[in-house]
Amino acid sequence: MNLFNLTATCCTVAALVCGSADAHETTNLLPSVEAQICQGRIEAESSMLHLSADWYIEWPVAVSNASSKALGIIQRQMIDDSFGPLLGEEPTQTVSRLYNDPDKALQLLFSRAYSKLNVSPEEDSYTARALDFNAYLRIRFAHAGYVGYVLEGLENEGGNGCHSYVKARVLSLATGRALIESDFMTPSGLAAFPKVFFDRITGKENAQYRVIGDVGDAAVALGNFVIEPGGIRWWLRAYSVFPGGAGVQDELMTWQELKPFLKPGK
Repeated sequence: MNLFNLTATCCTVAALVCGSADAHETTNLLPSVEAQICQGRIEAESSMLHLSADWYIEWPVAVSNASSKALGIIQRQMIDDSFGPLLGEEPTQTVSRLYNDPDKALQLLFSRAYSKLNVSPEEDSYTARALDFNAYLRIRFAHAGYVGYVLEGLENEGGNGCHSYVKARVLSLATGRALIESDFMTPSGLAAFPKVFFDRITGKENAQYRVIGDVGDAAVALGNFVIEPGGIRWWLRAYSVFPGGAGVQDELMTWQELKPFLKPGK
């Protein structure tokens, strides 16, 4: 007998940061963020069925100093980052064009989950009946005209290897546009940075995995970063510089280390 269990909750919090706020907690985070926590889980397991889906999304409903247009762009990016992998490798449209909030976008996840239950006998196999999906999106900061978040995800239909990923964004509260390295690095700094990052992430004393990529592969981390008090943290996807067993790797470059690459005043 298949066990199909679904739980989902949604609550409002004020001045949210790093998922630590509760319904009445306020922080000195500026600008403040009013957000909803949308979370839930689907589980189903039998001899030929495996469904496991978890989601936790800090959904901003209001951000001080953010225009309504910019907030809408930020929300759509969050939807696409959280649920985009469910559309496959070459989607013809984005999730946010179909659904404009996490609750509605869950229809896509539920549809995928139901498809695993409703498999024809000739297609009945473990792969046809397997789905692992995670989407954990946490707002890391909202300050100085920007909001930053990190999405930790997983999407797998019974295959081997690493299927985890991280999407990190820093978005303008004025325009909704994503911050990229050329906004704060000089041209020469941007050209030199991938090698420095490659040397740094492959030169760790506790490195456990052999290197299979090169400087060009390390450059895929560009654009996948978030700002922290101590510097900027980049995420490197699996199967780029290291084998899949290494999973997603991240590296914090301190402000002092970044200084030679930055534009004056940044």
